[in-house]
This record gives sequence, structure tokens and C-alpha cells, in this order.
Amino acid sequence: MTDITLLLERLRADLRTPAIAAIVTDPRSILAAGAVGVRQVNRMEPVELTDLFQIGSNAKAMTATVCAMLVEQGILGWDLTPAAVFSELAKTMLPEYQIMTLEMLLRHTSGISPYTDTDESDFILPDFGTLPIESHIQHFAHFLMTSRPVLSQPGEKVTYSNAGYSLAAAMAERVSGQAWRELIQDRLFHPLNLHAFVGYEHPARIAPSQPWGHILDEHGGFLPHSPEENLIPACLAPAGDMCISMPDYARFMQMQLNILQDQLSSFAPLHNHGKAGIGAGWGVNHLRGMESFGLFSVHAGSTGTFFAIAALSHEHSLGFAIVVNGGLPGMTPALKELISSWLAS
Repeated sequence: MTDITLLLERLRADLRTPAIAAIVTDPRSILAAGAVGVRQVNRMEPVELTDLFQIGSNAKAMTATVCAMLVEQGILGWDLTPAAVFSELAKTMLPEYQIMTLEMLLRHTSGISPYTDTDESDFILPDFGTLPIESHIQHFAHFLMTSRPVLSQPGEKVTYSNAGYSLAAAMAERVSGQAWRELIQDRLFHPLNLHAFVGYEHPARIAPSQPWGHILDEHGGFLPHSPEENLIPACLAPAGDMCISMPDYARFMQMQLNILQDQLSSFAPLHNHGKAGIGAGWGVNHLRGMESFGLFSVHAGSTGTFFAIAALSHEHSLGFAIVVNGGLPGMTPALKELISSWLAS
């Protein structure tokens, strides 16, 4: 396995992030990996490759993959509508929810509001009261379908939506009879032997020595962010609340690379049928300035205190991922440098 420590040290200095970790993998094994920096700026404990990082919206690819597995097994269907799953809401469901499909939800064409920023005027959540946290996804789905109008007609245009992924997960919960955390563990984590945590978890709450997230202060420095303050509501966990180590994330990327090679019809929407555009859990396109490398499935994720970005090369069957424990936007140049270090050599 190639050591990429020197590259990561340079990227960390450029980004001024507390810590950075990265992997390069093919469909069978990790080709390169490394982690440099500190778990928390005030404690100076060195980060390790096996440490847990939150990956934000990169969890969407896992949510979409679980749904694709259920499609393959005939439990879900890409054309299945919420109306077909939640028949008890026939009289109260808003009409747009009766015609949108699972595929529209996962490819961001359902028209549902983004729910990406708590400052949005339409970022409205129901009163969860004393409901157990495992029921929040179902409660939120009912709230959406009966009271939250869509922004555009289903199938009309792309509107990136965390809420759409929550509704897709609610459909998967209902047809499988399992709560989301149990479902993704049984269908994805356990078969792939992934040590990952979805929803309501933070690395430093799982183990105090794990990395803390950091927020940018007014001077451009980083401040540790308490793991007791979760910025993502539990009802949106399928859209972006997951923590995982880089070696474990590599196993998920290996699965995706094998899906790309096998071209199974049940999984085709994940990577947009091999064409540029919005897939289910991935954006599929050429990277600007790197068009000669072919198509990539790409996604980035942020929790406000951690940031992740990943890319799968369709032509070269390689996966690349970078995570940092700081709320940094604009990680694409770092990803491109990692990719170039392999494909341009």
C-alpha cells in the first residue's frame, strides 16, 4: 500500500485543517492511505487512519444503495410512490407526493424542499415531543406528505433535497419493517464488515479519544465543536449523519466500483446509467480540467464541522476519498490533486 503522507501534509497545510485523511482504492483493495494532523486543536493528539470521521451527505450514496438492494430483492421499486407505501394517508396526502417515485426522491427531482440549512424559511420540522428517536424518520415523512407543498412538480427539475432522502428511507423502513439504523446495519454494514454509525452519533461521543469537528472562527482559525451539539436533526440522518473510518469507507467504495463494473439493472440509477447527470446518491460528470480522465461519480458532504469528498472513476475503476475534521467548503481542488497524483503519472 502506497504511503501518501507527504501529499496529505501539503494538503493539510494548504487547507489549514486540524486533520486530513484519504484513501485510494480499486475494486478489491486499498492502494494508498494516510492520515495526518490532530484529533482536536487544543489537545494535539495525532489522528490515526482508523479514526472515525463524519461524512455528511456522502451518506446519501449508502442510503441509495440500501434502497437499490431492496429493489433488487423486489421489496421496493424505482417507480414505487409514497402513496403506494403509505396507503393510510390516501385522504390526507398532498397530490404531488402521490405521483413522485423512489427514483425521483433519490435523484433529487421530487421537488421537495432542500432542508439543507436551518436558516431556510421553509426548514420546518414537526414537534417530535417525547417520540423515541428511531421513530423520527417516519414522523417527519408523515409531516412532509400531509403538510409540506413541493417547490416544483415531481420529475420537472433538480432540487437537491435532504428531506427527499429522509422520505426514501421512510419508504424503505415501512416495506422492510425495520427502523433505519437497523436496516442499514443489516443490509450494508454487516455484509461489508463496516464499522460505521448512522444517525444520532458523533465520533467523540462513541469514544472520547476520537476526532472532534471544528468550526471556522472569524479570523479563519478552527475552534473545537462540542460533540454534544449535533447539528443534524435525527429525522434527516439518512441524508447526512454518518461516521466511518477511511478503511471502512474504502470497502463501501469498492462495492460501488464493482457495481459500476457489473452494470446490474437494479443498481443502474446509482451512477446515472453511466451517463453524465444526477444519479441516486452520486453526481456523475467530468471533473473540470480533467475531462481526459473520463466520467466520475462524485459527492461531497459537510456537517458544518467535518467535510468529506469522494469520487469514483468509471474508466479507471478507482475510488478516491478525502475527509477533514473542519467545516471546510471547496475541497474539490484537494480531490483533484489526489486523483492527478494517480492518473496523471
